[in-house]
Amino acid sequence: MNSPVVVVGMHRSGTSLVSRILDQSGVMMGKDLQEDHESLFFIGLNEWIYENAGASWERPAILSELTENELAMEAVNEYVSKRVSSRGSKAYSGRYLKKGLFDMEGKWGWKDPRNGPALPVWKSIWPEMKIVHVTRHGVDVASSLKTRNASHWEGDVSRFRKWLPTYSWRSSRAPIMRGQRSSTMEGALGFWSEQVEMEKGMLSDIEDKHSIRYEDLLSDPKEALSKLYEYLSIEAEPQTISSIEGMIDPTRAFAYRKNPELTEFSSSNSDILARHGYSA
Repeated sequence: MNSPVVVVGMHRSGTSLVSRILDQSGVMMGKDLQEDHESLFFIGLNEWIYENAGASWERPAILSELTENELAMEAVNEYVSKRVSSRGSKAYSGRYLKKGLFDMEGKWGWKDPRNGPALPVWKSIWPEMKIVHVTRHGVDVASSLKTRNASHWEGDVSRFRKWLPTYSWRSSRAPIMRGQRSSTMEGALGFWSEQVEMEKGMLSDIEDKHSIRYEDLLSDPKEALSKLYEYLSIEAEPQTISSIEGMIDPTRAFAYRKNPELTEFSSSNSDILARHGYSA
C-alpha cells in the first residue's frame, strides 16, 4: 500500500498553490480536479464525514464530537475505506484498480481544506501518510474569505429568488447555499482561528509532517521547495523549480499591510494572531 500525501490547511491559506506545486513535482493530485485543485472524489468524502458530524465547512469544530467517539469512528472508517477501495475511486485515479486507491503506485495525494478537521479519519486509514500543513496570516485569510463570500452571495440570492415561488411543491433544506460566518472580518478571523487551532491540536502528536508558511513560500520559493522535496523524497529538477517560481507572486505575502483598514483590524486582533504564531 502506497500512502498518500495529504495537504492540510485552512481555506484561502495557499493550499491550492501547494497542490499545484506538488502536481508539477510528480505527485499526482487527482484526475478530477476543480479549478482550486481539489479532487471532487475526496471533497465528496470529506463532505460526507462533516455531514455525519453535523458540521459545515465554516463550522468545523463540532467534527471533534465524531472523531472522538469510538463507535462513530468505526462506522465512518468502514464506509470511507470501502469507498476508497471501490471502483468509484476511478474518479480520482483515472483508472480501475483492484483494491482502489490502496493499489496506487508512485507519489499521489489530495488537497481539501476539510482535511485538517477530518484528519483522524484519514490517518486511521493511511497511518503512514505524509502530511503537508500550510498556514497563512489570519487577516489575509479573513479578507480573502470575506471577498469570496461577497462574490458568491449574488448568485445565492438569485438561486433563492428562483426557488421561493416553488417552495410549496419543491422543498430545499438549503436554498441559500453559502455560509454567512465569513461575511464579516470578525467572523472570518474567528473561523480561521478555530480551524487552525484544530489543525495544531491534531498535528501536535504527529511527528511525520511538514509545515509551510505561505509567506515563506512566496518570499523564498527555492528554500521552501528544497525543504518540501527533502520531506517527500522528491528529486529537484531545475526546470521544474524554475517553472514553479514563475507562477509565484511574492506581493501576495502579507497583502493586508497595503490596506490601512486591514492593518488596523490586524492590530486590534493581535492577541488572536499571536496565539497562532503571527504578529499584527
